[in-house]
Amino acid sequence: MSTETYDTPASAARYAHRYIVDTPLVGNILEHAGEYDAKTDPEETTSLAAHVINAMTIGVNTFVYNAVDGGRDIMELEEELSVLAAALALHDTNKYVREAYGVETDGNTGEAFDTYFENGDDFGVEEFLGGGYREDLHYLVQRTEVREDSRETRGTETEFAGLERYCRIGDQVASVVLRDGIRGGFTKLRKKLDDGEVHLLELTQIEQPILNDELLAATKQVMSGKDGGEEYGVVVGSTPDRVLYLGDEVDHDVLRERVGSHLSQQLVETERYSFSCKLNWNSFDYDILSEFALDPEKKEKIIATTFRNLLANGTAGVEGFEHIRDDFDPYFPVLAKAVYIDGQSEFDDEDVQAAYDEIYEEQGPQKVKIHFVAYLLRNFEEHREFLEKFREDVRPRLHDDLEAESDAITSVVDRFFDATMSPSLGSKEEMCFLCGAEAETDYQKGLSAVYRTQEFSRRVRPHAKYKKICEVCNLEYALLADTCERADVNLNSNVGVAYYYFDEFLGDIRLRGERVGLQQGETIDLSDTEVETSLLRPQYYVQPFNFGGHPAMGEKNHRMVIVRQLMQAAQNAGMKVDLGRPFTRFESADAAFVDEDAIRQQELLGLDEVDRFGPLPSFADREEGHEQSHLRRALALCKIIATIGQEAGMRNSYLQLDRDTFHHLTDFAVQNHENATRLSDLESYLETYHTDQLMDMKTVAERGVDLFGEQYDSKYKKTKIFREAIDAFLSGKNQRMSDDDLREHVAAQVYDAADREDYAGYVTVEEAEAFVDALQAYLVDNDLASLKKLSDWENALVNSYLYAYEQVLYEDDDTESSDN
Repeated sequence: MSTETYDTPASAARYAHRYIVDTPLVGNILEHAGEYDAKTDPEETTSLAAHVINAMTIGVNTFVYNAVDGGRDIMELEEELSVLAAALALHDTNKYVREAYGVETDGNTGEAFDTYFENGDDFGVEEFLGGGYREDLHYLVQRTEVREDSRETRGTETEFAGLERYCRIGDQVASVVLRDGIRGGFTKLRKKLDDGEVHLLELTQIEQPILNDELLAATKQVMSGKDGGEEYGVVVGSTPDRVLYLGDEVDHDVLRERVGSHLSQQLVETERYSFSCKLNWNSFDYDILSEFALDPEKKEKIIATTFRNLLANGTAGVEGFEHIRDDFDPYFPVLAKAVYIDGQSEFDDEDVQAAYDEIYEEQGPQKVKIHFVAYLLRNFEEHREFLEKFREDVRPRLHDDLEAESDAITSVVDRFFDATMSPSLGSKEEMCFLCGAEAETDYQKGLSAVYRTQEFSRRVRPHAKYKKICEVCNLEYALLADTCERADVNLNSNVGVAYYYFDEFLGDIRLRGERVGLQQGETIDLSDTEVETSLLRPQYYVQPFNFGGHPAMGEKNHRMVIVRQLMQAAQNAGMKVDLGRPFTRFESADAAFVDEDAIRQQELLGLDEVDRFGPLPSFADREEGHEQSHLRRALALCKIIATIGQEAGMRNSYLQLDRDTFHHLTDFAVQNHENATRLSDLESYLETYHTDQLMDMKTVAERGVDLFGEQYDSKYKKTKIFREAIDAFLSGKNQRMSDDDLREHVAAQVYDAADREDYAGYVTVEEAEAFVDALQAYLVDNDLASLKKLSDWENALVNSYLYAYEQVLYEDDDTESSDN
């Protein structure tokens, strides 16, 4: 570890975070526990990994704060720190072994611990901590929950008994936050510690999600002294509009000023984001450069870089430059100001004027600008003296333009810190079309934009040319544009944004990695389970994505392919995901997956909102008839659709299945896959989620085998007797027969049909009646007994019967093979 001193609670917490996450412990927890639910209460949804990590964060931060604030040296507490982190990593061992290995235990018993370690220590606890601590860990884990039975470890002697307190704080506060929110966690933590040391900083969540994320990050960095200023204490966790911390009360005015300076430095003066002006061969605009405070020379460099990129690629008849000399960079900005902004066409130098006039005659008034700049670049040495004098004359006016009348960063910080701020509302023509704030800047983003320049808006008169955008939304747009560019996502009207987050409350952990976009159906990459080392990263992970434009499928189907990939990434990382549109405020949800812009096909298949990460355990309380909705089921359904669609060569397979029901699924499978009965994924799905209908139809199929024998030759023979029965039911219902007459009529028709076929073997009336009774019961139980429904569902019922019939045949064959 570093030899740097860590003598304050905040610096010691940073040391502790690095000490823990420099090992694979946290990554292993995310990898192995991410797909499982944390709690059994149907109203509490978060992954087991998220709960474990939040509990570990809260316990470790509280321990570090108390120890260092009390005068202890964090460097001498590494063993205690490691044991505490390991114990909290294992505090829900019983839940993990139940999910991962199907082993039910009554709490964190010795059996639960043995099962965990005998199956390979998935979290890597002993690699992290070393051997010889298992009894100490079991002792602490059995004292983490108040209701835990700790008799097994009552006689255990351990030097780490003092860590019990922090194990309980970690788990209890994390559980209260999950149930009652961060305010509940604040109240709980104050009961555990000195009231004056526990604080809840309340902020105002703004409409712009990327900026809100960055503001929260900057606030937590400043509170921990990462900006070089005074530390306020140890941040325990946060939500998008609150920060829970231990330490001293903050001075809001001082904090606001420091956050503004730090945010500006982070956004503008680092390489985390790249800002640009708007430039093409015919037009130039300072855009976001005129709306935040920055040294004009740095803005000039941005303008020069934009010109270099345009000229290197070639445009409007200008051949691309293989090499652009660096010493021409100072002249690009003044040429942009004079030629593009001011429209200057007259110059003091006769040679330059002659060159301009000639270019004008050859290229016309539109292309003359970029061709003139290219001419000066090619003939730089000849016109160097002119350019230098020209720069001296134009540069002061350029700097006047680049001087921001109001700073967007100051404005957004004010919104974030002032909960009572009431923005004044002008006429709708003076409102930002995105957030409603006062705005003066015309929205001019061209055709390749999230919202097209002249696209309809209720805040623009029908024949008005431009909408208005405020400085804050314009800054958000710049951040989104850079995020999309880094993710290789095209910025257009089909851009969506996925917000990945562990839960509304976040401890000091965050998934990290370069943003990698979803293009043409490729797989998303969230850098697996790498983690950040401190609370000082943002609250949620912003992943832009595109849908539509795929050459092999339609727009709606491609959207559902993307949805599947986003769900898979959420499950892999143990994170919730909320799909929405850019410029809409991030809102955490109770559900594990929410698509706020879902299409009709998603809604029909239940893929618009998914409640949980995995199924609730059988003993959990739930409403009668509760239909389980979880990522495991949603992804299994998507896999079945993709498998069958690929077999059938479908272009838009996700649009071919109407509902997630037994009849829809079996009909879809039998129609489109030659070996539907042999699809193990489909069989498992039906057995798990459509159990009753599958079993009941297999009962009908078994009665069909009794009556008609085992038929292997063709689908026609396998379903003949079933089709005869359905036709007889339809005929009888058309004649308005009573139930008794209908049963007798159908049984007679079925018996006659079976008796006519030699391959059916010996047929009895009792077998025919048993078959009809089973089928009639199935139709009634599934609300399919009416004439209309029976007529509508006839073909799907035949295919459902065929699936069940073949299942019965193959099960009999497998039984005979095993007996032999």
